[in-house]
Amino acid sequence: MNPTFSNSDYDRLRAALLLADTGHNASKVHGIICGAICNQLKSGRQVDVNNLVSAVAGNSNESKGALEEFIDSLYESSQQSLNDRDLSFSLLLPGDEHELLERTEAVGQWCQGFVFGLLSNRAVAIDQLSGDAAEIARDFVAISKAEPGDDREQDEWALAEIEEYVRVGVQLIFEELQDDVA
Repeated sequence: MNPTFSNSDYDRLRAALLLADTGHNASKVHGIICGAICNQLKSGRQVDVNNLVSAVAGNSNESKGALEEFIDSLYESSQQSLNDRDLSFSLLLPGDEHELLERTEAVGQWCQGFVFGLLSNRAVAIDQLSGDAAEIARDFVAISKAEPGDDREQDEWALAEIEEYVRVGVQLIFEELQDDVA
C-alpha cells in the first residue's frame, strides 16, 4: 500500500471493519493508527493497534485475521510516509464523491481516533507535548466536533483547509516527537 491512499483503500478498510463488526469507521481507525505511531515515539512503548481497534469483537476468525493484516499494513505504510518527510503523508478519508456531511464527519472521526491513539496507554498527555504539538492536539479535539454549515461551496473550501491542517498537524506532531527522541 502506498502512502497516498485511494478511495478503494478507504472502501476496503470500511468493508473489513464491517465484516469484523468492530463498530469503527475507516477514518477513525486510520486516526487511531497514526496517533499510536506518535504515542510510541513519545512513550517508547509499542501500542497494540489491533487491540485499540477492538478487532477481537467480531464474527469469524477469518474476518478478524484479514482486518488485522490490513491494519498492520496501514500502520507500516503510515509510519513510512511520516518518516519519509517528503510530505507524502495523507489521511484515509472518503473521496469527493461522498456527501459533504459524511466527509466532514470522517475528518472529525479521524481526529477523534488520532487523539485516542496518541493518548492510548496513558504514558502521553496533551500537556506533555510541546507548545505547538499540544495546540494542534487540542485543535483536533475541537475538529472532532465539526459540522458543516449551510453554504455548500464555503463548506467545501473550509473542509479542504481543515483536512490540510490536520495532515500537516500530524506531520508536525510526529516530527516534534521524533526530535525529542533523537
